[in-house]
Amino acid sequence: MSEGPARKPAQKVIRPRVGNDRGVFRMGTSQIKRVGLGRPHWGDIYHWMLTLSWTHFFLLVGALYLVTNVAFALAFYLVPGSISNARPGYFPDAVFFSIETLATVGYGFMNPGSTYGHIVASTEILLGMVEVAAVTGLLFARFSRPTSRIMFSDVAVVTPFNGVPTLMLRTGNERGNLILEASVRATLIRRETTLEGQIFTRFYDLQLEREHSGVFALTWTILHKIDESSPFWGKSQEDLHNEGATLSVAVSGTDDTLNDFVHARQTYAAEHIFFNHHFADIMSDKLEGNVRILDYSKFHDIYPDGTAGGSMPGAALAHPG
Repeated sequence: MSEGPARKPAQKVIRPRVGNDRGVFRMGTSQIKRVGLGRPHWGDIYHWMLTLSWTHFFLLVGALYLVTNVAFALAFYLVPGSISNARPGYFPDAVFFSIETLATVGYGFMNPGSTYGHIVASTEILLGMVEVAAVTGLLFARFSRPTSRIMFSDVAVVTPFNGVPTLMLRTGNERGNLILEASVRATLIRRETTLEGQIFTRFYDLQLEREHSGVFALTWTILHKIDESSPFWGKSQEDLHNEGATLSVAVSGTDDTLNDFVHARQTYAAEHIFFNHHFADIMSDKLEGNVRILDYSKFHDIYPDGTAGGSMPGAALAHPG
């Protein structure tokens, strides 16, 4: 008896990356720049320093160190006789003397040679102690700040689940520890037009199948059933795009190693939400010894459900009244 033609494997969908641009508040593909807030508040400089990348942070510290030493070196250099045993007119001697003074390492061959030199050196020592204390505190705060290694799938999908159209996305814990009392919140953000003709941005908190987990160890598939009460009801991907819709997801919990609160978030624009697709299975049924394999290389992979079109089953139904 003929077995018929072999079934072709499903094709993987090319998925857009969901990125975050520093310096810009980003929701999906929308980038928002705030204006009209007045001058920056100097009290926020500590917060700003904590938000810098490590590369920019060390570049800033290096620039501050260089500017301070050059400025005080000029103060010594412009008044001859300020530094004993320094070569006259040789600026590098003033720079090296400034470095020694700022670091309070003690003087060797060169030392302050006048009252003016002592005043400048004393001022630089005081400033050096303040700068060292500030940079040390910032380094400690940056290293001790709790961070998460929670990963999100690059895309979300809408697919039937137990006969009901369901929005799905994946999260995973990249660390080998546990996140205790984990919780997740998902919000749909979209533009709507009021009866008065005004464009208004609305936030809809999505009802999830499971919003809390006592232990988040490996992966967590977040599910939202799309029924008459869902803001996704009757929507297609084109509808979401026209409404400027953005799906925002936040996961939080207590890291059992750090014993501190950690969180992570991700946003999905309309083009990151694939209708009639499902995620690849990343849990192997085969055992290697007594161990199952969880393949994170397939974490972001999605496949078409085999239904035509770009809208979910039931998209032709009436919108909620």
